[in-house]
Amino acid sequence: MTEPLQAVVTTGIYCRASCSARPAARNVRPVSSPVAAEAAGYRPCLKCRSDRVHADPNVESTEVTRAMAMISDGYLDRHTEAELAHAVGYSARQLRRLFELHVGATPDFVARSRRAHFARRMLDETNLTVTEIAYASGFNSLRQMNRVVKDIFAFTPTELRAKRRRNQSSATDGGLTLTIEAPPSAPDIISYLAPRSIPGVEQVVDDRYLRTIVSCGHPGVIEVAANDEGALEITAHLPTFASLVDDIAAIKKVFGVVPDLAADRHLEHDPILRDLVRRRPGLRMPGAWDPFEIAVRIVIGQHISVPGATTITGRLVERLGSPIEATVSPGLTHTFPTPGAVAGGDLSGLGLTRKREETLRSLSGRVETGWFDSLSGLSLQDLTGELEALPGIGPWTSNLIAARAFGHRDAFPASDLGLRKAGAVLTGRSTTLNVREMTRLAEDWRPYRATAAAHLWFSGGV
Repeated sequence: MTEPLQAVVTTGIYCRASCSARPAARNVRPVSSPVAAEAAGYRPCLKCRSDRVHADPNVESTEVTRAMAMISDGYLDRHTEAELAHAVGYSARQLRRLFELHVGATPDFVARSRRAHFARRMLDETNLTVTEIAYASGFNSLRQMNRVVKDIFAFTPTELRAKRRRNQSSATDGGLTLTIEAPPSAPDIISYLAPRSIPGVEQVVDDRYLRTIVSCGHPGVIEVAANDEGALEITAHLPTFASLVDDIAAIKKVFGVVPDLAADRHLEHDPILRDLVRRRPGLRMPGAWDPFEIAVRIVIGQHISVPGATTITGRLVERLGSPIEATVSPGLTHTFPTPGAVAGGDLSGLGLTRKREETLRSLSGRVETGWFDSLSGLSLQDLTGELEALPGIGPWTSNLIAARAFGHRDAFPASDLGLRKAGAVLTGRSTTLNVREMTRLAEDWRPYRATAAAHLWFSGGV
């Protein structure tokens, strides 16, 4: 569970409930999240660092959840609030009203807060210049960052940097290091990624997840490890940090850093899942670094084993990916192929069936035109319908892509063998559930079936 937050009306500050400051009870008001407190005019406490609490804004609206996920992915860095509203099927006015009801702030304010909080973390933990931090955090200029950071924190970036503790700065010759709050399930996520790591692109070495990325057109490497203090330690080996805020957002998606507490509240009352939820509180479906990459991996994995899919995807990378120079690990040799490279490349001899080759070409050709961007705000039904219109994509593939690439809470690949086996074990059945039985069992888990699926998979030691 996340720590409660409270706003102090006499000081204009919001704190953790455990903060050593003890205001009079009559002056305290509960707040749901840092962004809600900041939108109401409160600034975070410098003593308890309440800005670093991952408090649940109690978002149960599916449309608001999708819009929040898009903002976390940087959508409003490239689009307007009206375009965001259109993407999730609302007018700008309707979406603002929903956000104010469920989040306590407008979409634009949430996006500004996202950039300001990331800038604050970099001011604390790195020795990058203030100007470098402005661009790494997604601001268009230093002046813009100065204004937004002061609005949120009541101090300028320069003043905040002067306040950091001497031991907060973290920079090494081996890359830029940051820490972010880790979910309790982080070691499980790394274990999940290990057998699925794409050769040449990803590795798990000594409980560290490493992968190649393309940042601002340049190749680089990201390392992620869960430390003993309950945090994810991220080391970025990049030639430029100009889009680091987006790289960190991708890591948060992969590891499910922000828990879906509404899902936990719903599922912990289910007689089948409650013990699993209590065992792994805050567990979410593992996300994806890149939607196209995970979609390709899922298509390749149709009807074959995890090791088989890993091998074939590695062959695809070796043939069509972009080679990179020696990195921090000799096993990281390529960046993942672009949609254009897969759509126009030679897929023969990789171990794919002709039908699977056709599916990959069709998918890659559509993604190259920006198709995935147009899908990001769709409902689950509309998204899976769009995906299943492609040759060779059925409900298992479409729901798994919806869950891992697009973060849909209710996506559920009911035909998945691992889910059906886990469902049988949990219900005391001696034989694997069939698809109809699995679908019926999952009805009580709506609208959080993706989280339920994660608990089922992890219960079997995936």
